[in-house]
Amino acid sequence: MATRFWLTSSAAPYTPATKRGAWTDATSTVAGLLGRQPAGASTTSAKAETSASQTSVLLGRWVSPPARKAGTLSGTTDFCVGRVESATAALLVTRVHMYVTTGDSDTVRGTLLDNWQGSSNWPTTAAGGAATGQAIGSVALQTGDRIVVEFGYQATNTSATSYTGTLYYGATGTTDLANTATAVTTNPGWVDFSGADGLFNAPTAEIVDKFTTGIGSRFVYWGGTFWNTTWKRAAIAANDQYPGLMATDVGYEMANSTHYFEVVNLPTGGTGTNFSAIVLGPVDDGTFIRTKYTVATGNLTFENCVGYFDATPTTLAFNPVTHRWWRFREAAGTFYWETSPDAATWTVRRSMTTPQWLKFGTLRTNFEGYSDTGSTTTPAEVNNVNAIPTTIPKVWTGSAWVQKPVKVWSGSAWVTKPVKSWSGTAWF
Repeated sequence: MATRFWLTSSAAPYTPATKRGAWTDATSTVAGLLGRQPAGASTTSAKAETSASQTSVLLGRWVSPPARKAGTLSGTTDFCVGRVESATAALLVTRVHMYVTTGDSDTVRGTLLDNWQGSSNWPTTAAGGAATGQAIGSVALQTGDRIVVEFGYQATNTSATSYTGTLYYGATGTTDLANTATAVTTNPGWVDFSGADGLFNAPTAEIVDKFTTGIGSRFVYWGGTFWNTTWKRAAIAANDQYPGLMATDVGYEMANSTHYFEVVNLPTGGTGTNFSAIVLGPVDDGTFIRTKYTVATGNLTFENCVGYFDATPTTLAFNPVTHRWWRFREAAGTFYWETSPDAATWTVRRSMTTPQWLKFGTLRTNFEGYSDTGSTTTPAEVNNVNAIPTTIPKVWTGSAWVQKPVKVWSGSAWVTKPVKSWSGTAWF
């Protein structure tokens, strides 16, 4: 996996006083956010070199958000930016310097890429230029540290003629810029770090709550949501206040991660439009992923909503045993909706190519309910967010311990039942 940042045209969150690369001309004042999603209008930074000697020219600096946790940043970097030179004789090549600041200071925590220089001349028609697999120095980050990327060019000509190099940044197209691609004003430039996972992002799999002692610090809740003290679960009603249980951090990331709930009970009764759903999206603009149970139909739908609607969802009849667990999963560019009876064996219900917005580290997630004609008679109850209950036993297969549910005879069939423990006052 790799963590991707984009060269945005948003303002830098902090700008170090010193430009650290070995630039002959470091007078550029461009300083932008090395963002966790594309942002801002397409913009250019252009600067001429006027020396008859080979010279290096800084075109701009991009500064990341602060590291979310301490850890070692190492491995490799890939990047792709739009660039163009004013004439073939300019012989401009990409030059990059990357380092880490000690928090919001001008002190260098460590150097990642030391004045790296490419070998391919810039084109005279603007196009993407990529480099892959460039080894970076190992840097022990602390919470709050930032990555700084300085981009520019090396003019390898020795002519007294002045030539100009131009770098493109910003843009919010739905496809990232690729090597030699000419869509430099729509497709954003980017930088990847292979070893940054978890340092600048929070995978959705980190949202863990078993609701053992209440609704924990991972969540905020409203609209009648409460903690079921007997069974130690979160209970979400369905009413016109959109009751919900939302993860407090709106900066989660779904790429190469999972997000699941044990759905113990779903609403009953009520009239009109009543539903309960697990939702994952970037902001409240009608774009989101959803698994939804509709009371009136008794169906589960697996939805990719734009404008709050999916015209072609995948639908199936809800089964409280087979569909006890609901999961979102992203892997290698594909997004999956899944269900399971026991959190051990998962069935894919729908899949699609991961959309661009799901690749960003700016997501939020919630479990919500709704009724347009008043509350349903019972709420939904959810448990074990991204957590396998310790009450699910494991058996040895000969090579590994695997989860196996407990089953009991109902009188007509063997059905899965959770193991319960006595707390001293109640079974849970």
